Amino acid sequence: MTKLYGPGDDLMKDTIKSLTEYIEQVSALNDKFLGNGHCSVYELLYRGHSDLKYELLPSIARGKTFSSLVTLFDGERNLIEMAKNKVPEVFKDDMKPIELLALLQHYGIPTRLLDITENALVALYFSCCNHPGVDGEVFVFANSDNHVDNPPIINAVADTYRLTRGCEYSLDHFFKAAFNQPYFIEQKHIFEICNDLSAPDWIEDCCSNNIWFVHVTTHVLRQQLQQGRYILFPNEIVGEGDDKAFDTIIKPLDKGHACIAQKFIIDGNSKETILRDLRSCGISKSTLFCDSIDEVCKGIVEQVKRRL
Repeated sequence: MTKLYGPGDDLMKDTIKSLTEYIEQVSALNDKFLGNGHCSVYELLYRGHSDLKYELLPSIARGKTFSSLVTLFDGERNLIEMAKNKVPEVFKDDMKPIELLALLQHYGIPTRLLDITENALVALYFSCCNHPGVDGEVFVFANSDNHVDNPPIINAVADTYRLTRGCEYSLDHFFKAAFNQPYFIEQKHIFEICNDLSAPDWIEDCCSNNIWFVHVTTHVLRQQLQQGRYILFPNEIVGEGDDKAFDTIIKPLDKGHACIAQKFIIDGNSKETILRDLRSCGISKSTLFCDSIDEVCKGIVEQVKRRL
């Protein structure tokens, strides 16, 4: 019998070679973390990678290995503002920052969000859909803070591109900028009552000691079908004391982090068979991206080819 591990322990590295094996392992994890479902403090969330080499890092931050290197991350503000200018009826000014990032992410704009899902089969699909012959992996996150409401600090971090203007920015200045935003009213009252709190220390504590599994309002069908959730990444914090500041870099989530309850290695040579079996369960590119006419038509062509 396979040993099941909890957050913070050594993760299982057994290789999954079939959909049946995967479902059995996920079911065992459900028994361990969720029990009968009536009193569990956890929810399980999933992320699939088609290549073991991939890091747990949002698309906007990839390739930015040190702060002085100029990458797409330095154009975060331009990406978002240009999208809002080009398609204002979709990327609306009155959206909360975290809603805006989620919608941008689903339309292909790189953001500081990392896609995860509530559906274990969707994660398995994404671990198999590319790089045939190369081992993939599925991460299972055990989230014990599964409240639907997003605290104001989450919108502030999602708003980093606007509040920091893409440069190294002190935590004190960041807090003062966020403090006056409409989404921060709830937190503002707390700070006005507890005026002995240090804003930079509080920002650092929030950003360094939390993994944010974000709930976002669903705006497009694809978000519903993929049962999408996100991990929000803040900028790295540098400096000491009053000089603490957000750097212009985002660090990846360690693959051994305590929030990861399990990791499954997906056998690269079994990907095609797993994808075939997932199609029988209604999980395919044309179903997960059915709001894209191009992808639906590609799915039709592939289906006819398989019959031929």
